[in-house]
Amino acid sequence: PDPRYLKLHAACAQVAHLSGAAKYIDNILRDLEEIRVLANDGSSADLLDFQLSPLVN
Repeated sequence: PDPRYLKLHAACAQVAHLSGAAKYIDNILRDLEEIRVLANDGSSADLLDFQLSPLVN
């Protein structure tokens, strides 16, 4: 792999870790494995958004 991409990936991972985004993403991924039905109150909207976003891009 190109060392520039590895450095960019490392920098992005560091920013995600320091900002708390990595924990947020880990929580979303864990919830996706555990939750099979969306909540009626909309509290699982982040899960739906995360799953549908690749279809839009």
